[in-house]
Amino acid sequence: LHATPPKVSVASTVGAGDSLLAGMLHGLLRFDLPETTLRRATAIAAMAVTQIGFGISDDAQLARLESGVHVRTLTEQ
Repeated sequence: LHATPPKVSVASTVGAGDSLLAGMLHGLLRFDLPETTLRRATAIAAMAVTQIGFGISDDAQLARLESGVHVRTLTEQ
């Protein structure tokens, strides 16, 4: 699978990878579908770069970011 994140205004890239990994682990431990896991993890990482420090303080913003993530298989064009 490949995820394309939504466009966001970047405040800091510190913690983006950690946030992506945390989102992936969360989805794997919940046995979510791979596409769902990658979409949410990518949205969490996108949210992380929009702020200094990190926390998911706005569930609605996270949902908007999730809807902006495009996930495709590597065999798709």
